[in-house]
Amino acid sequence: MVSYFDTPHVLTWEVTRACQLHCRHCRARAIPHRDEGELSLQEMIPVLDDLAENFSRPPILVLTGGDPLERPDLDDIIKEAVRRRIITAIAPSVTPKLTDEVVARWKSLGVHSVSLSLDGVDAVTHDKFRGVRGTFDRTLELADTIVREGLALQINTSISQQTVHQVSAMASLVRFLRVTSWELFFVIPTGRARIMDALSADQTERVLQWLVEFAPKESFRITTVGAPQWSRVLHQRNPASPIRTVAREARGFAFINHRGEVFPSGYLPVSAGNVRQTPFSELYRRSELFQMLRDPNRFEGACSACDYRDSCGGSRARAYAVTGNLAASDPGCPWAAVEG
Repeated sequence: MVSYFDTPHVLTWEVTRACQLHCRHCRARAIPHRDEGELSLQEMIPVLDDLAENFSRPPILVLTGGDPLERPDLDDIIKEAVRRRIITAIAPSVTPKLTDEVVARWKSLGVHSVSLSLDGVDAVTHDKFRGVRGTFDRTLELADTIVREGLALQINTSISQQTVHQVSAMASLVRFLRVTSWELFFVIPTGRARIMDALSADQTERVLQWLVEFAPKESFRITTVGAPQWSRVLHQRNPASPIRTVAREARGFAFINHRGEVFPSGYLPVSAGNVRQTPFSELYRRSELFQMLRDPNRFEGACSACDYRDSCGGSRARAYAVTGNLAASDPGCPWAAVEG
């Protein structure tokens, strides 16, 4: 069994910060043009070598942005990753650059899956969230294209005050789209997202309790981002089952930004170092930041004493965004409030 302390399950790589959308929750604060400080393809190749050679099982690589299609060398990046037998996924923005022909080309290059964002069950909600009219209808068209091309389709849904009332209806839409996986992103107040956009602790708990009833009925995988309490809710539903540890910041998950900075998550803007100076594998395994985030003995408040501190540990990104303290209790967890 691979240890999350040794090997990440998923590595998300922001290959550019450029994007033509203007999403209200964007953690990247995307910009219209590429940053001159972006890693070049030649700088990325040693990192790909590191992933292929220094992990017993290379992490799943998600190429994201911004919009990765803003990079004219995206195909070359994909080729280099696939050549090293790294499972490669793409998380593009739905803009005119994302065509049916592009999806077909990704399939031919060996891309494993494509994730699209859907943040509402209608154009009014989704397009307002994404900042550009027409993205909802085009997203539905592209979802069908991805499935027909034989690529795995993941739908990412931001759960915020603007979208939480549509979660149940969104589940029906996700099922209709024939997804392989549905990832629910519980909005964290960082980047463009504001604290008033995020759910309260009680709202998060209600969504998770609904989700734990919904999930067993579906064939597709369901994961949460920003709500590691999912592991607790799953165990509470079936106490006889082993407690499942979810991938979270620095523990199964890591993020590289467009300039090469390595973060525990795209929502936790504290850097462990830069791949221009230090191999990613070394930063993931040995950096003080990542080791601290893996050690529940260094957490504070209710998260330090919770029975689920090893499997959940609370969202360090939310704790930092709200309190400025990486070790603080997760303010998005009502269980932590009760335990405290």
